[in-house]
Amino acid sequence: MHISTLSQSLNLQTSINKMRSEFTTLQQQLSSGVISDSYGGLGTDKNVVLSLQSQMRNLGSYNDTINLTSLRVKSMADSLTRVSDISSGLRLTGATTEFDMVSGTQNSGQLSAGMNLDELVNLLNLNVEDRYLFAGSATQKKPVELPDAMLNGDASHAGLTQFVDERRQADMGANGLGRLDVTSPAADTVTVGEQTGIFGFKMTGVSSSLANATVTGPTGTPASMSVQFGASQPSGGDTISMDFDLPDGTTTRVTLTATTDDPPAEGEFTIGASAADTATNFQAALSASLKTEAATSLRAASSVQAANEFFDFDGSHPPQRVDGPPFDTATGLRDATSDDTVFWYKGDLTLEPGANMTAVIDDDRIIKYGAQANQTSLRDTVKAAALLSAVTYDKADPHAEQAYKDLTSRVSTITAPSGAETVEGVVTQLGLTASTLQETLDRNDQMQGLASGVLGDKMGIDEYEVGAKLTTLRTQLQASYQVTSMLSQMSLVNFL
Repeated sequence: MHISTLSQSLNLQTSINKMRSEFTTLQQQLSSGVISDSYGGLGTDKNVVLSLQSQMRNLGSYNDTINLTSLRVKSMADSLTRVSDISSGLRLTGATTEFDMVSGTQNSGQLSAGMNLDELVNLLNLNVEDRYLFAGSATQKKPVELPDAMLNGDASHAGLTQFVDERRQADMGANGLGRLDVTSPAADTVTVGEQTGIFGFKMTGVSSSLANATVTGPTGTPASMSVQFGASQPSGGDTISMDFDLPDGTTTRVTLTATTDDPPAEGEFTIGASAADTATNFQAALSASLKTEAATSLRAASSVQAANEFFDFDGSHPPQRVDGPPFDTATGLRDATSDDTVFWYKGDLTLEPGANMTAVIDDDRIIKYGAQANQTSLRDTVKAAALLSAVTYDKADPHAEQAYKDLTSRVSTITAPSGAETVEGVVTQLGLTASTLQETLDRNDQMQGLASGVLGDKMGIDEYEVGAKLTTLRTQLQASYQVTSMLSQMSLVNFL
């Protein structure tokens, strides 16, 4: 019988220790699910694993940015969809509301516009994740002034209502003729002259079919024109028309027709017994027609221009105010300041609207997105609602209803889709951004899935394979322990 030597015993012990170490490693793998808890245990796969893990972290960071950006973009698009609906409603105000003075100085359409203004301010002051989304880069500033302050200002700051009133005085003039003077320098002559300054009617042309009358002008600066009646009288039905530019860039025409009726109808003048009589009648009729036109189309155009001067400003161009008082004789505008005027928009004025926010969504890929409350289509919607809310009318004014109709037709123009930008277009652009974000997110998810699969192959274990190895190793260890036990019990006495 062979007796184990010391060398054999030591070799067996070394083998057992190695199996125990391998057994422990297999147990750790089975419990953790990975090959090794250190990169050193991965061998040649270490660099691949490190690269994949870095890629996974980057993708996770990009996806966090995409998800937050998607939330912002969706919130903005939802808000602007409602802004678009309000814009469409304001465009139809004149056609859908009667001139029913339900509040004493305003009708139901204007009261509805006031509620629209409240909603618009809330929509454009949208705050998500502690960021005002329509303020441009000034994300911590509420971009749009509250409606009451916007319209009414305070004791030391003018709001839109005051802008409208000051501009109305400047455009109407002290005599209510739209800053025109209608005079008679001679018994048979009537002259119409503009007053100095930028306000009121601006004559652009005269056309006449008056027989036996000499019409000159308009000429000069300020412009003037005259009508001189001759010894013979005009014929009934003869007309004279005067064309004017209005403050908001629109135009109007005042036409008078000669008649033998006395008294004449509105828009007519009575042919007199002499040139002097006809001139007197013409002067009275022209003054009345100009007052009517001033109280209607000029007033509406003046209100719109006041709103333009209040709302349309940027970083280099402040709001513009009538340089007064007095306002009815003012000749020009001045820069408004934050000391005397409410600035309706308080967000960023330096960046390009629509591209004021950025997000890194992939390696070397930055997406620009956003919208600002002061960009044209959004600003004009606020302007239209505020303008309708700011203007008031006197029930006793016979021209109030026509003035309201002239105003609502201009509001329809303000909110009408035109040019390169509309509210709907801004919503569409945000939708395209949302689509890009989702596509990138889907692609990143696919890449994460692929990277995760490769990491699983490189770092993960086959539980069945490891289990089988453990079982085999356990059997081998048990056998080794038995051999060791038998060897430890052998001695010369047992051998003999």
